[in-house]
Amino acid sequence: MGTKNSMFGQVVDKANQNNDEIPEEKLHENSTISSVEPKKKRSRTNVLSKAVNAKKTITEDGYIDNLDPRICQTWKRQSRFFNLLDEKQCDDLISDFKSHIGQKIPIVIREIPKDIQKQNPSIKYEVVAGSRRLWSALYVVNNFNEEFRLKAIIKELDDKQASIECEKENDREELSAFERGMYYHRLLKEGVFEQQKQLSDSLNIPPATLNELLEFGRIHKNIVDIFEDPREIKKLWAKSLNQLAKNKVAEKAILKKVKEIANSSLEYTSQKIFTLLKKAGVDAVQVPSSNKVEEIKKEIKDPKTKRPVVNFERTKTNKFRINIDNKHNLSREEIISGIDKFLNDCGME
Repeated sequence: MGTKNSMFGQVVDKANQNNDEIPEEKLHENSTISSVEPKKKRSRTNVLSKAVNAKKTITEDGYIDNLDPRICQTWKRQSRFFNLLDEKQCDDLISDFKSHIGQKIPIVIREIPKDIQKQNPSIKYEVVAGSRRLWSALYVVNNFNEEFRLKAIIKELDDKQASIECEKENDREELSAFERGMYYHRLLKEGVFEQQKQLSDSLNIPPATLNELLEFGRIHKNIVDIFEDPREIKKLWAKSLNQLAKNKVAEKAILKKVKEIANSSLEYTSQKIFTLLKKAGVDAVQVPSSNKVEEIKKEIKDPKTKRPVVNFERTKTNKFRINIDNKHNLSREEIISGIDKFLNDCGME
């Protein structure tokens, strides 16, 4: 399969070369005029000039009904992975935008700070809620109707407030568990929220649900890379792989299997990839049946209380455990004698 054809994989390849974590913001970049290539070439200079100089009518409550999508980009902490969107996922919006139906729900935007604007003067706003509508609008503008404009509501928002607006969007539109989990992980990692409880309370997410979703952010970046579309990774898969990876031997075996899959010419489904990775981790820590021995348990009882105070055990993996209760009426010699007898029973001379 490999990851050469995966857009997500290309992003991670670059991160791996630099020995950095996955730059998730890369999945939100190119959310401007160049993100959806037009079928016919136009003068980019003229197009951008028109977009920047276009007059907008902004009402007192911040409503804009003629916003050119080419002067917008997605918020870098946006929950949806912009660069993984395609025509199929946006088919309903594209159809509406091309017809008389038009846009039903305005996007939520905020102005880009002046110091950041200097880096790309043609971009004036970032979309806090409505990245799928932005993608669809760019597609329509670049391929069918250059005059199409978006409806938007402009707000003054800090990052906490922006995350709340974004969460409203998540509740309204279907979003993969992976995108959601990585979004919450990013909000915590980048300090928008200092603690899980603060994030849970602010975005009204049940703590148990939040903890499950945060498992996605704990997956090793190379494991995420091997999935052509990481949005297909399930919550149970993330939890299972993370639990296995706590064992260094299992983690090493899983990452070795990742390399094998990446270098293979075979095509693997996401389900198959998970199955192979889990098996590699489990097999690495599982004791071969040939190394197993008979399980033996023994005990010594207190001569007065008649309750067990010394417990001996040999496990099937040939590990020995001896537990001694401090409150007993046995002599030191009796305990040593008991240990000696137990070892003899286990075949140790």
